[in-house]
Amino acid sequence: MTAMTGVLAELRPTERLLFESDVACAGTFDCGVVEPAFAGGLPSTAHCIVFSRTPVWIQHDDGVRYVADPTRVTFHNRGRAYRRWKIDDRGDRCDWLAFSEDVAADVVAELDPRHVDRRRGAPFRFQFAPADPAIYLRQRRLFDQLQDGVSDPLDAEETALALLGHAVGRSYEAAGVAARHRRVREFASVQHVRAAIARDPGRATSLRDMAAAVELSPFQLCRAFSRVSGETLTAYRTRLRLLSSLARVRDGDDLTTVAIEFGFSSHSHFTSAFRRTFETVPSRLRERSAPASRYVSVRASARRRNR
Repeated sequence: MTAMTGVLAELRPTERLLFESDVACAGTFDCGVVEPAFAGGLPSTAHCIVFSRTPVWIQHDDGVRYVADPTRVTFHNRGRAYRRWKIDDRGDRCDWLAFSEDVAADVVAELDPRHVDRRRGAPFRFQFAPADPAIYLRQRRLFDQLQDGVSDPLDAEETALALLGHAVGRSYEAAGVAARHRRVREFASVQHVRAAIARDPGRATSLRDMAAAVELSPFQLCRAFSRVSGETLTAYRTRLRLLSSLARVRDGDDLTTVAIEFGFSSHSHFTSAFRRTFETVPSRLRERSAPASRYVSVRASARRRNR
């Protein structure tokens, strides 16, 4: 058993941590039916949503007994115990996304502020929600990226928050609870975040820090940014980095140096993103720009000789 701080109270032997930040954590759970921990009875270690890979019976304290399978997202409040029973001989295999309490509460407060005020420490009102095919696929892609080590931290946080927001919304829809009208977000706040990113596109700034700078929660910032800008924070930052790198690429600067200075993990990471955006690779763009550069250089040399 590994002691944790922040989002997770602990990481249990049946779990594997794939991603961790002060906003969200992601991991896998794999517990065979013969393992002592399978029956459950222990309190949840985090406020989390769970995407099942195998079906299993679940029952929270004072809750109904239900089947958790890939068609449902399960909610767990930190500290609340639950039990499980076998359906599949493979046991309980699932992927989970855990969130800090303030983040989880903020997402629920968008729909149900009274519940958050009444049940501090237990933000999730419902035990489960429908897992729409598109959302289940999106979380599978996120976990594939995390397991391959290719996910950008900001993108991982944004995707996790989007999945949480969708799951919470679906839980209220399924329960027939009307959502209150969402407040209009400050246009100026999004512009301040854009300015901070544009000031130094290559800098790695955490989602929580960016949100705090404009007095929004991480969830509020992600939602406001997408609504105002028409794209996610990650997409904006990546696009800005690539556009800003063009002059350096055309000038013939070392591509590895350019990649690192603009916040990409490697030359290959930079090249891949460059190709997706511009439909060509940096080296090819440089080749196309080279004749014009040589022409300018020749003319400059000629002028110096004629002086």
